[in-house]
Amino acid sequence: MGRAINAVINAKTRSEDLVQVALGHLNADIVIKGGLLIDVFGGEIRPADVAIKGERIAYVGNVDHTVGESTRVVDATGLHVSPGLIDAHVHFEASMVSLTQFARAVLSMGTTAILWETLWTGNVLGVEGIRFFLNEANQTPLKVFAAAASGVPSISPDLATPANQFSLKDLSQLLDMDQVVTLGEVIYFNEVLRGDAAIHEPIRLALDRRKQVDGSAAGLAEKGLQAYAAAGVTSDHEAVTVEDAIQRIRSGMWLVIREGSGFQNLAKPIMAITEHKLSSRRVCFCVDDKDIHDVVKTGAIDYLVRGAIAAGVEPVVAVQMASLNAAEYMRLDNDIGGLAPGMVADILLVRDLGDFRAHMVIANGEIVAVDGELAVEIESPKYPDIVDRTVHINRVLTQDDFAYQTDKEEWARVRVIRVLPDQGISYEEIETLPVKNGKISLPEDPTRDILKVIMIERHGKTPGPNIAKGFVKGFGFREGAMATCIAPDINQMILIGAADADLVRAANRVIELQGGIVLCKQGDIMAELALPVAGIMSAMPYEEVIPSLEKVHESARELGCTLPAPFMTMAFVGGVGGMPYLKISDKGLVNIVRGEIVPLEVE
Repeated sequence: MGRAINAVINAKTRSEDLVQVALGHLNADIVIKGGLLIDVFGGEIRPADVAIKGERIAYVGNVDHTVGESTRVVDATGLHVSPGLIDAHVHFEASMVSLTQFARAVLSMGTTAILWETLWTGNVLGVEGIRFFLNEANQTPLKVFAAAASGVPSISPDLATPANQFSLKDLSQLLDMDQVVTLGEVIYFNEVLRGDAAIHEPIRLALDRRKQVDGSAAGLAEKGLQAYAAAGVTSDHEAVTVEDAIQRIRSGMWLVIREGSGFQNLAKPIMAITEHKLSSRRVCFCVDDKDIHDVVKTGAIDYLVRGAIAAGVEPVVAVQMASLNAAEYMRLDNDIGGLAPGMVADILLVRDLGDFRAHMVIANGEIVAVDGELAVEIESPKYPDIVDRTVHINRVLTQDDFAYQTDKEEWARVRVIRVLPDQGISYEEIETLPVKNGKISLPEDPTRDILKVIMIERHGKTPGPNIAKGFVKGFGFREGAMATCIAPDINQMILIGAADADLVRAANRVIELQGGIVLCKQGDIMAELALPVAGIMSAMPYEEVIPSLEKVHESARELGCTLPAPFMTMAFVGGVGGMPYLKISDKGLVNIVRGEIVPLEVE
């Protein structure tokens, strides 16, 4: 897979020069001296220096013979020398900032490579959107490898209106790209188990090219999980319990442990290693979905390394999981994931293994960050209209659009989506709600914690547009409303709220912003964050986005929301791409497990 690496980092160093440096006949560009090497190959920590020529490592050990007048010597005395960290599954779009800004943030924390799951972009912008962001990625020091999104659309067009639909030809073209190293998460696990050719054919396309197949099998266990693995799916990032983790490891799958904004899943799965003593060699880490505020506040893959060490994992093993294991999964371990001659010089200097944080970050042989501050300039591209003009609702919405009509006279029994903190799954509950003037209304008692939820087709594919209505509980709102176009993976517009006037105001403001997050109370806008890139991201410097994101979080708390990640939780209420159980699309309430639209009212 060296060609893939060369395409990503624009490698120029000749192998002949690496040989000459290793033999002492040519000077190294940079040497790191005096540190303790975290050797993920041998599973040990030992004294060793590192000599770098261009973007690759020439020598590991005593490097005195590689030092010349032109060599930059980095004193690593008292520091640990670690491989760069790798995120094995991430939707960078969930950070709410552009790829360039995401790269700026995570590079300074020691993430030097990611496997981008392209579902979000693919569903909004199609194949050309994926190509656009890959080109953008190659202008940054962050190595961005990609998954060819198998879930475009992320659910059957019978259940939600897609903006794009990938054909086998589209997937074949993506999989032929060197930078694309896996088939994207196979969210259609029911179709896999039914033997549906429409999903088995993409799996075969990937396997025939010796590329991995990412899984997404929330709740799948026992026979279903084994059948899923037998189809060729090679990883899963949906383990929530220790038993989930054990079953995936024992099924020969790669377990990708996730810790994001709306998903806090490290604590239980890591026990498969710490308590059940299973091998960690097919375990790696991901953030999956994490907004930029949380990335900057807590970290990226470095946060998982710290968490794993705190849970009892040996530091060298935790680093191995965050580097070599992920590289092996992507079949890129000849180039990245460790510190050895010939490998790309992605290197971290770390002061304290117990509090794993990057003091210095070297990416592709260049010092890119010191003490959390970037040492290089990374400029954002100019985005064309096809990227930042994607909300195609060409009329003003009114309160009549959000009326819940019924033929009941006093009461209606309805399905309600019940959300959980720190999880993307949501359950079905049945509630009895009052009927006023032929419309289902919210209960007068706010302690019942029931709100309206509305999904609007925003890609311009339906003339109405399609507007679906339901109810949700678990947010804690007492008043007001919030709206966004973030709703994985199809990213339609979703709203929740307690007042129709606020719902309408928030929705129309999101249309004006061409995507974003808006909160309203008593008809006034409390806070907003414009996200015009694909309707879900900002191109502004992430340092400028965070204050606005903090403000919308503060406003959500002011409305009574008690969830730690309200916007990600709301997003997954409309996340119809395989996450059980009850969700909402622009066509209505969707029972994900049964794969069917279910009526709002229950007779």
